[in-house]
Amino acid sequence: MNDTILNSYSGIKTHQFGLDSISNNIANVNTTGYKENIPEFKSLFSAHLDSLGSSSAVSSDRNFGSSGASNAISTKSGNYHQTDGEFDMAYQGRGWFIVGPNQKGNFKIDKDGYEQQQANYFTRDGAFTRDADGYLVNSEGYYVYGINLDKIKNGVFVSNNDNEKDLKELSENNLKPLNIPQELKFQPLLTSKVDISINLNPKSNFQNAQDVFLDTSGKLIEDKFKNQDMNAIANNDDKPLDTNIYNDIDFKISENGNTSEFSFKYGEGGEKQNEFRTIGDLQKLIKDKTGLELDVARDKNNNPKIPLSLRILNNVADINLSVGGKIAQQLGLSVSELPLKKGGSEDSNPIKIPFYSTSTEIYDTDGKKFLLKSDYVMLDSGDNKSTPPINQKWEVKTAVYDFKGDIMVSKKPVSQTIEFDSNGDIIANPIEVDFKENKIEYSLKGSKEYKSTNLPYQDSKLIQITQDGKPEGSLREIRVDGNGIIYLAFSNGVSEAMGRVGIAAFVNDQGLRKVGGNLLEMTSNTVNGENKLLSGNPILGWNEDGILKFGKVMYKNLETSNVDVGNALTNLILMQRGYSMNAKAFSTGDDLIKEAINLKK
Repeated sequence: MNDTILNSYSGIKTHQFGLDSISNNIANVNTTGYKENIPEFKSLFSAHLDSLGSSSAVSSDRNFGSSGASNAISTKSGNYHQTDGEFDMAYQGRGWFIVGPNQKGNFKIDKDGYEQQQANYFTRDGAFTRDADGYLVNSEGYYVYGINLDKIKNGVFVSNNDNEKDLKELSENNLKPLNIPQELKFQPLLTSKVDISINLNPKSNFQNAQDVFLDTSGKLIEDKFKNQDMNAIANNDDKPLDTNIYNDIDFKISENGNTSEFSFKYGEGGEKQNEFRTIGDLQKLIKDKTGLELDVARDKNNNPKIPLSLRILNNVADINLSVGGKIAQQLGLSVSELPLKKGGSEDSNPIKIPFYSTSTEIYDTDGKKFLLKSDYVMLDSGDNKSTPPINQKWEVKTAVYDFKGDIMVSKKPVSQTIEFDSNGDIIANPIEVDFKENKIEYSLKGSKEYKSTNLPYQDSKLIQITQDGKPEGSLREIRVDGNGIIYLAFSNGVSEAMGRVGIAAFVNDQGLRKVGGNLLEMTSNTVNGENKLLSGNPILGWNEDGILKFGKVMYKNLETSNVDVGNALTNLILMQRGYSMNAKAFSTGDDLIKEAINLKK
């Protein structure tokens, strides 16, 4: 037999191998996540012809046929297209999804190796679905592996309200099958901590003074009334006193032909300079200087009149009284030459106090809603120009009420005083509020993103609430972010991570072996007497911060086959032509043998 037949025969077999590989690529042109094979050839063997010019500088080799060298996997990415599948996802970059046949298995990836209780496979086909038990599976029914935060127990999602713990666990390396039950409920969480951020503007909201200065029996709370800053008062038209402008009150008293005049001003100078800050300061000035008295208006039974107003009372002698100044004008106390007998009085218009109220929904262990209500009353407007500066002060009363806000659930309201310094920074210590048999840690200093303020150019408002309580909810939506972290959104507005999809990468993807079903597996071989993985050990797809290192996950997308149809058809023709030419060479070799045999005839 001549070498022509041997060479052409090997060429036929080699090109048949190439045709088989390329036709398989074309057959999988629409297979999701398929990675095409690239057939490569090599010469079979060769020999040196010493008989041809052995002393020549030209090498004379004799080659014998060809053989398949490899059928390498192309690792280039396919195209990506959007889908509507609830669990469809694609991976863009270096790496693979991890699946396995064992529902209770695990796959642990360390820096120096890996541990597995079962065979695991790798794929770029992210067309995942959910089986009857709620496990994420691929089209072969293999379980999708990833990090599970173990928040789902007996069909109930139990939140831990600890983002730092979640992030730490999401960066770990022990992968297990992912499970998301269809009928998943969110377990209610008892509220134990509430942080709010508010803006308190002393000029935007007001409350009738009797709601502040009278107790439940209708009696005047003397200390509270006397310590109230005069600049923290408004008239009945909701116009603040604003002592930067309306800062004085004048008295003119005529008695038996003698006239006395007095002028008092809002300030820090004290009685020696006829200056006052609080209602109590003004009461003392008026009493000491004029003999008149300043009090709340009262009825014949000496009870404060509703609505609450101020009263100038004459207990000295019959006089003619004139009251002027900007404070008197604002409060409706201005009179001119008013005959005022002993025991007579003159009342102001009703007064009001800067006020605001907030209500925050909180939840008990059953997910039932209650209201955490706070009422804010300004005690002192503050003065940044005084030495030392005086902080703006508010009294806050807080208690828990039923959801309608009618019945107090707390044993009693908790009172505290908060302040704003000259920089507008709040000074407020957390308090504890009774809530059934539990306590709520409550802070007015600020929420997660915003601090509390007293900006005068913004209305009083509740800016943001941060709390750990949650009502019951049912699963509404699932989404996966670019790092493969799976978030569950519930009907109660909560969206929280439950785990992440596992991603593994390899130093040598060519070392993986296809096993059908769009899956690949790790293979080993003996190299220099040592058994090694051809792909190298698997590498965890994310870093210590939980961020993917080699690519990103694209939710509701699938990766198409990476087969280039144009190239595949071109290579198919080339293989066909190579096959035909080798067949022609085989036929020629056969004819030559026949001719040689016929020479004997």
